[in-house]
Amino acid sequence: MASQGNSGNNKREDFKKYLNDLGVIDALTNVLANLYRLEIRPTDPLDYIRTHMTETVIEREELKMLKANYDSMMSQIQEMEEENMQLAKTIKELENYGEELSKSKSETDDNNVGTE
Repeated sequence: MASQGNSGNNKREDFKKYLNDLGVIDALTNVLANLYRLEIRPTDPLDYIRTHMTETVIEREELKMLKANYDSMMSQIQEMEEENMQLAKTIKELENYGEELSKSKSETDDNNVGTE
């Protein structure tokens, strides 16, 4: 019998942890606190709770979508930054190549002047 009592307590604790991890406890607490703070309380408090819990769920889903969009945008920004760094490196290499080409041409012109 004692093991069933422990099992029941563990299940209860697991369920509490589950609800807490999902933010259900905080959301419900906030809705109940807001209901208590109302000057004029609704005649159907369960309807108030349902309505405001639904709003909380909708807001949470919107936040998830916004976070997904943000993460996607940050990934794209990171890719663009890497591409920009690669392009800057290529530009620098081309500038160096252009300088070497100019020096080479200048040296060739100087050598040609002496032979004429």
